[in-house]
Amino acid sequence: MSLEILLVDDHIMITDCYKMALTDLEISTRITSTNSLENAYKFIFDKAPDVRIDLVILDLSMPEYPEKNIKNGEDLAKLIRVKYPKTKIIFITGYCNIIRLNSIIHDINPEGLIEKSDLDFSSISIICNKIIAGEIYKSERVKKTIEDFSTKEMFLDTIDRQIIILISQNTKTVNMPELLNLSLSAIEKRKAKIKIYFGVEKGSDDAIIKKAKEIGFV
Repeated sequence: MSLEILLVDDHIMITDCYKMALTDLEISTRITSTNSLENAYKFIFDKAPDVRIDLVILDLSMPEYPEKNIKNGEDLAKLIRVKYPKTKIIFITGYCNIIRLNSIIHDINPEGLIEKSDLDFSSISIICNKIIAGEIYKSERVKKTIEDFSTKEMFLDTIDRQIIILISQNTKTVNMPELLNLSLSAIEKRKAKIKIYFGVEKGSDDAIIKKAKEIGFV
């Protein structure tokens, strides 16, 4: 039985390279490539509702598919996890900040997470063989990013990170309670803690975002 692989990347040249590299896999494959979130969604949920998908390799940052509120590869992967819980998912991304990595690991727990600058196309088949065999793979830069911020992540918990993301999205503090299920005073206390953590105790929300960007949180 062939391994059913779906490639999702908005650059045709990239998916063509993946196809060539995957010819070195140790088992036979059948590969489908799509070059937009919209086409990937339609293949998965409309054109081939009963097709088996064993492995998905997808880019994180791609043009949105607003009709289905799919903003990036992470949103698509969440839907894939629901429809195909046993499908192995590999993210290949050039956008490696700690908040995004934590979000992907927490919400999707992909079998592979690779920073593009770590990727040698000749190694794709080796990585895929490991993942098919049951390994969880993280590239060196992904592992280093997680390790470098492990201590800080223990201090800034999930809710703190959500607050930082909401601030970066220009969400007003008064609108956060209904989004986070917290009181306004609790959010203000957490924002004060975040400012202390970033060393901008007397700064504004802009100061939080500036520091968060400097160290790769957003």
